[in-house]
Amino acid sequence: MASYPPLQHTWTRLQAWLSNEYTELGDTLNYGVQADVLAYVEGQLGASLPPAVRESYLVVDGQEPESSSGCSEGLFFGLTLLPLEDVMAEWMFWREVDHDASTGANEQLRAQMRSVPPNWIRREYSCRGWLPLVTDRTGNYLGVDLDPGEGGACGQVIIFGRDFDTKVVLRQGEGDAGWASWLASFVDDLEGGIGYELTGPQSDGGSDGSDDNVGYEGYFFNPSGGARGHGGADGGQTLRLNGEYKGWSVL
Repeated sequence: MASYPPLQHTWTRLQAWLSNEYTELGDTLNYGVQADVLAYVEGQLGASLPPAVRESYLVVDGQEPESSSGCSEGLFFGLTLLPLEDVMAEWMFWREVDHDASTGANEQLRAQMRSVPPNWIRREYSCRGWLPLVTDRTGNYLGVDLDPGEGGACGQVIIFGRDFDTKVVLRQGEGDAGWASWLASFVDDLEGGIGYELTGPQSDGGSDGSDDNVGYEGYFFNPSGGARGHGGADGGQTLRLNGEYKGWSVL
């Protein structure tokens, strides 16, 4: 059994920080997922979730697209933590891409795929072993890898998606402990004031309030044009990266 920081403790620390520093963002977090939803997801995957991912969702089941306080900010510097049912919606969308002759099933495209570190992630455009947990809502994700390359470990935290011919491992060598260790390190940095800043009201237009589409189709054919915004609550603050910060600069 992999050893990792208990997720209940990590989420308690994160919620305490949000309560003191960014209450509106903390209000977007959902209560833990129900056991039947976990069972459904694992049935669809045909495999058990990594223990750290399962434990995390039992504590917090992602974010609401917009909370009662009007905040639509993503928890991870603008990137949104997906509820488990949305994780499955995104994952199932990409299973259609697996068989698309122009993308997932295109041998020339697949040959262009790369991994950092080399051979840790499979050279695929899409892969059923990549489980999206955090999204920029334009078809790119941070998640866990359940079917790694020969140099990787099951459960490693990776960046993948529409815009990433080169996939990136964020927690190297962690395996099943990857998600728990990565999340704990994120909270460590918040508590230490490392790599972020809280800014005032943004003028990027905010969210259009529509999150019905999954994958990337909705972003190609968004009638309003452009990607959907991720602004904070009207008149509120926003959590933003401050300069270069670990692997976040990739996204």
